[in-house]
Amino acid sequence: MLRACTRDVSSNGMFIESVDPLWIGAGFSANLMLDHPVKVVCSVKRVEPGRGMGVSLSFPEQQQETYLQLIARLSRTQP
Repeated sequence: MLRACTRDVSSNGMFIESVDPLWIGAGFSANLMLDHPVKVVCSVKRVEPGRGMGVSLSFPEQQQETYLQLIARLSRTQP
């Protein structure tokens, strides 16, 4: 189990900050701890050693809409 922070969140991916990132091509599932947790399936696409990893996302169908609503809310709150 790994607890991490995210940044650069988009509709198809995000950057996960971790001092010990996984390797390119690694796959894993994660739970985004929101009001209603969202399960995402991640695939590592880019690694920055000591900083983290860029991942692409896929979702169980019922989770994708909740995630897209989050992205829409975040987009509205950005200056």
